[in-house]
Amino acid sequence: MRVLFATWDMNGHLNPMVPLAWAMRAAGHEVTVVSNPGMVPNAVGAGLPAYGAGPDFDSYAALREQLKARNWRPTAPQRPADDADRTQRRRLMGFRVAVESAAAQADDAVAFARWWKPDLVVFEPAAFVGPLIARLLGIPAVRHLWSVDFTAPIADMEDALTGELAARFGLERLGVNGDITLDPAPARLQVDDGRVRQRIRYVPYNGPAEVPAWVLGEPPRRRIAVSWGTSRALLGYDHLMQAPLVVEALADVDAEVVVAVVESQRELFGTLPGNVRFLGRVPLHPLLRTCSALVQQGGAGGTMTALVNGVPQVVVPQMPDEMFHGWQVERSGGGVMLEGATATAESVRSAVLTVLDDAKYADSAREQQHDILTAPSLSQVTARLQELAAESVGAGR
Repeated sequence: MRVLFATWDMNGHLNPMVPLAWAMRAAGHEVTVVSNPGMVPNAVGAGLPAYGAGPDFDSYAALREQLKARNWRPTAPQRPADDADRTQRRRLMGFRVAVESAAAQADDAVAFARWWKPDLVVFEPAAFVGPLIARLLGIPAVRHLWSVDFTAPIADMEDALTGELAARFGLERLGVNGDITLDPAPARLQVDDGRVRQRIRYVPYNGPAEVPAWVLGEPPRRRIAVSWGTSRALLGYDHLMQAPLVVEALADVDAEVVVAVVESQRELFGTLPGNVRFLGRVPLHPLLRTCSALVQQGGAGGTMTALVNGVPQVVVPQMPDEMFHGWQVERSGGGVMLEGATATAESVRSAVLTVLDDAKYADSAREQQHDILTAPSLSQVTARLQELAAESVGAGR
């Protein structure tokens, strides 16, 4: 069969789908990624054919403008129950830019899909062109989660969010949650909202990079990874990154601290303490294999890669999606969340020592690791999706 993978123009949105695309190619299926033109080199770098649809659209630039217009600053995260409506609005703010991205590529993407004739569309939750194509072509739409399903409530505001895009193509709704949802998150981490999801084994893919030999060997003492994603660098909020605070907090801890952030952020750390090594950006998976803890901002990739390695974590979030991951990590027992807006060196140090020294956090992380590794394999899910496509044809969809 032919499978079209749709993604927003951000690596963190494409990367979770890459292993499934590989599995489908290995099973003999044809695969193509569709996104804005600027995303094509990233897909090709992952070994996947790609089509750049429409004029280029820089989502990070659009998000920068949106945050600037709102005079955004990190605030202490509210728990979901504190003000559910406000929390939800903040969490979904960025998806308005994702809709703009989809609108920019929609005509070209739909034309390409009509020509290529896929049997199935796999899309990540912010790639609204995915369900659009599936609905127009009458084929199954498969939503592939990054981790925790904090995007499902988009369906409740679908008319306001994507109604104009749907109407442009003569549709009442896109069906943003698709026909089936692939869920890589362990049960403890996932939201308990009663929704039915198809489990899929999480296989980490953090992009191509050269990994130094010392990263792969056993460290001489406990190793703590510090990673902060790429969003702050791309959004121009480097000065708000909490990783330098974490390094300060861990300066006197008996552990090797490895800082894995983008190279341009090195100057923010100044002179490094004697127990700290600056690694730069490398795939987290090989690094976390030798780590006792991860301190991070709450990205989906970091959260899932820590758990697939059975590593407890301290999450220091500032962005709405990061806050949600932090809540769920803490709720799952696999780590501790600190409020990014109020975190101090003392609170960070205390939290890290807690997850290192209290065995319940490592135990929970390993239990969630087992949950991930016993989920249906990529080949099993590929076979299930082939059945779904065949059922759709049989039903005359």
